Amino acid sequence: MEIGGTLPIEQVMSPERFCEFYRAQLPSVYGYLLRLCAGDTNRAEDLTQDVWFALVEELRHGRHERADVRWLLSVARSRFIDEARRERLVRSKLALLRRVDEENDTEPSSGEVLDRLAGLQPLHRAVLILRYVDDLPVPEVAAIVGRELTATNSLLARARAELRRIGRGDDDA
Repeated sequence: MEIGGTLPIEQVMSPERFCEFYRAQLPSVYGYLLRLCAGDTNRAEDLTQDVWFALVEELRHGRHERADVRWLLSVARSRFIDEARRERLVRSKLALLRRVDEENDTEPSSGEVLDRLAGLQPLHRAVLILRYVDDLPVPEVAAIVGRELTATNSLLARARAELRRIGRGDDDA
């Protein structure tokens, strides 16, 4: 019985056959991703899991021809590249937040920026992330936080000042 365009996987491939295919191809998929991830086992395991979930979805949609190691490796490569792009984007966004701390002679690392963000008041953290990480213009940030434009500009200024204070280690808020 088809539900919402998907079939129970048992109708496309028997559980025994799927397990056999999985056991046979897992080393190839995981090994490929482990090399792409430069030996980062956690990352390779997560991506491997994503690849197999993608296969199950394809099988549920009746696309049994996807049960092929070439397709799995293609998906693995795509998932790795997508994750690398997301990671690069996050790093570039964190670099924008680093520039908020203009008074400091040394540029903080991404980890330090994340630690500082965690120490901010929730509203200050939210507006900085919306503005500098999500790249939203100030009027959109204002709409999201439910404030007027001038009040949002003031809020952003206070949030930047708080971020700098945390960076200097000042305790007075």
